[in-house]
Amino acid sequence: MTKKQTTKEEPLREDSGCVVGGGADQSEYNPTSNIVKKASSSSSSSNRKTSNKKNKEQNEDYDETDEALTFFYKPHTLLVLGIAIIFVIYFAFTNEQSTRGSVKSGLLGVCATFLLFSMVQMRDGLFVRPHPAFWRVIMGMGVIYLCALVFLLFQSADDARLIMKHIDPKLGLPLPERSYADDCQLYTPEDPTSNFRNLMNTINDEFIWAHFFGWWGKTLLLRDSILCWVLSLTFEVLELSLAHLLPNFHECWWDHVILDILVCNALGILMGVLTIKYLKMKEYNWTGAEKKAEKRSIVFRALKQFTPIYYDEYQWDILSSWKRFLSVVVLVIMISVIELNAFFLKTLLWIPPPHPINIWRLFLWCFIGTPGIREYYQFAADRSVKKLGTMAWICVASLIAEVLLCIKYGGAEFWQIPTPPFVKYPWIIGTTLFTLSSFYYFAIHKRRQTTKSKTN
Repeated sequence: MTKKQTTKEEPLREDSGCVVGGGADQSEYNPTSNIVKKASSSSSSSNRKTSNKKNKEQNEDYDETDEALTFFYKPHTLLVLGIAIIFVIYFAFTNEQSTRGSVKSGLLGVCATFLLFSMVQMRDGLFVRPHPAFWRVIMGMGVIYLCALVFLLFQSADDARLIMKHIDPKLGLPLPERSYADDCQLYTPEDPTSNFRNLMNTINDEFIWAHFFGWWGKTLLLRDSILCWVLSLTFEVLELSLAHLLPNFHECWWDHVILDILVCNALGILMGVLTIKYLKMKEYNWTGAEKKAEKRSIVFRALKQFTPIYYDEYQWDILSSWKRFLSVVVLVIMISVIELNAFFLKTLLWIPPPHPINIWRLFLWCFIGTPGIREYYQFAADRSVKKLGTMAWICVASLIAEVLLCIKYGGAEFWQIPTPPFVKYPWIIGTTLFTLSSFYYFAIHKRRQTTKSKTN
């Protein structure tokens, strides 16, 4: 099938299994028939007919559900409820535990119940692959995470650390301060184990792989290599600027420039770009049970559900308008803050870097961020979208809750640490120049160009 380039005037279509047309608040997905029903809008009837025609053409390749998978695309609310009741009865009446174990089991049961409700009752979002129910569960997990952050906001730092200790007895202990700039000597011939001991110690650190896979994933989410490079350089600048607050932000020059930017981040972005090109160039024909084509095994047809129907690059077009520009700037700020929160939260809650809680948080942000960024992009790019999508709203709310948590638990401590002049003044000058240049471009330069184009 031949893919058409999406323009700013056209409705944004489905990619990675997301519904064609408007956001989660504008379209409704019927998983049984794979038909998208557009909600009524204030646009003219001719535009609606054109949009519906395009949607029909884009959906004609996958408007039939695979016969072998039809069962999973039909509502089974009573069946799911019955199975859930059986599990609840079994675990609630047969397991004799201590008070601590009972509380843990009860909380897990509450979370499982809410996720079950999310799976069978919450509305569909933009994504439908591998299954709409999967993304409904992800939405439920995002809500649970947001509620957990709000709960911690009402606790003191000591009580929050005590809660972490109840979750895992290994937690609740102050973290040893670690700096990566204690010895920046690259070549160590005097060391008996290795001539590049400092380099090998840094390479064996868990953050190296986090950099590589993290930027691979972020490239797949943002689908714009230039924006990824801006984020990569921005975070390195933030690390240098906040090194006086967190000791582990102190890194050697070769760690910042070579390992982080030129090796790990660059390779991650490169792999992401190659993956995007592969997904864009690969021809998919997910028509379900094909009548003319050779029938594949049910395992193969099930695995197809984990591949995207369409995968288009995002055209952020940052200099096209004030809205686009501010949307991208806000997105860069939000993603950078999410990354910084990982370091501040583990420091304030005394969670060691290799602990599974840190890994779970990263995976959760990856899953809720996937549809969240898609909805945010549609909000920024499609003029007909006036409301932020559900997953994007959850992402923004969780980000704000994390920031408030860091301010409450560490604000008093961090405010006592003076900001070095070589950090404070460059930020003041840089922010001022960035603001003035942006204002000049959009308020003066771009307006002049628009006036000239109209007169010509």
